[in-house]
Amino acid sequence: MNIEQSKRTSAAFATGIFRPHGQVDIWAEGSIVRLEASGPFNREGVLAMGLAMRDLFASVPIGGRFGDILVMHQSLMASPDALACFEEFLQAMSQAKTAPLAVAYVVAPEVEGRDLMLPIFAKIYARHGRRFAAFERLGDAEAWLREQL
Repeated sequence: MNIEQSKRTSAAFATGIFRPHGQVDIWAEGSIVRLEASGPFNREGVLAMGLAMRDLFASVPIGGRFGDILVMHQSLMASPDALACFEEFLQAMSQAKTAPLAVAYVVAPEVEGRDLMLPIFAKIYARHGRRFAAFERLGDAEAWLREQL
């Protein structure tokens, strides 16, 4: 399966009466799940992302040890209910045995909320037993993730 066949976009999985804020494209490249995202995020945006990721895992055999690389654009900001929903999503991934071994965020200095939100996400991932690191450059994130896997 090529990348375009595995690509999912959160907008395609949006349901409910409230419009999701935030967009996430997700695809698999071997043992790496790639995410390209633009925030800010609300609860509905996180729910749509979770559905897109579940659909990806249902159709693309990731298997074994894998990691995530998320490249963030525009804003990393998320509402408190979006963060709570994200924690529920991480718990569900652990229970379904679809949790990544490690997660790397690529967030340039100009992304809104970078300094505020990265420590929050680091704590969330730590609570769920995930290795987490943030980088300004994609190459650095890829090198770190290869070491983790």
